[in-house]
Amino acid sequence: MEFPKIGLHCGVKSCKQNDFLPTNCIYCAEIFCKNHFHILSHDCTKVNDNIVVEPRNAIEYFICSRELCSDRSPIEILCPKCKKHHCLAHRHHGCLEPSEEEILKKLTEWEKPKEVFAIAKNSVDSMITENLRKSKKVNVANKVQLMRLKGRAVGSKGIPTENRRYFLIYPPLSAPKKESRAIYVCDQWTVGRAIDSIAEILGIRNLNNVANAEKLRIFHYNGNILVDKVDIVLSDLFNNNTLVDGQNLILEYSNADKINSSLYK
Repeated sequence: MEFPKIGLHCGVKSCKQNDFLPTNCIYCAEIFCKNHFHILSHDCTKVNDNIVVEPRNAIEYFICSRELCSDRSPIEILCPKCKKHHCLAHRHHGCLEPSEEEILKKLTEWEKPKEVFAIAKNSVDSMITENLRKSKKVNVANKVQLMRLKGRAVGSKGIPTENRRYFLIYPPLSAPKKESRAIYVCDQWTVGRAIDSIAEILGIRNLNNVANAEKLRIFHYNGNILVDKVDIVLSDLFNNNTLVDGQNLILEYSNADKINSSLYK
């Protein structure tokens, strides 16, 4: 037995199913079966579509710049030198290693100071060798002169032989006798006492104990003052090589620290 009057047909044209429990759409008021009652199922035209679906941004992948490497990474890893992306496996791709030209340039820069040092060292070595050669000549000349001075030097007979130190003394320009004299003094004397003894042997006036008088002072043969202070012991001057046994010295009236040595012959 059929009941054609029971139920209603679905409003979807492709369906038209007779449904005993049809449903009315609250928006368009059409009747739909249980399969099409939802607004999305029958594409309801009365519904205001206020849902905005934001399209998802596609993830960008970065492909390794190394040849034959297809590794992709969502994180870009740029080389600070070539500015290209490389995967973790190829992050040490040799770009940061210096080129042959850079290595050669750095090697040249590194070798240059060594060359300059070598040139300077050779120059200094040559100077030292020359000075040693001259020093040897001077030492030999001093030894020869010392032997000559010992044969004719005069001085206080009370000075022990081991304490005698010999000099060729050039007298002051104002002295009556201009000839140089071989004189020995005691190395335990002060400079002041040595000056007194030499002045007495040369027979010249000595006003070193007189205030404001021009003083007798000892100078090297190059014209430079021996020392400023007269209370220094001679042995100290020998120990620091300020004095050498057998050398030439000038005795002169002067308050200056340098005299013209070319006047003493």
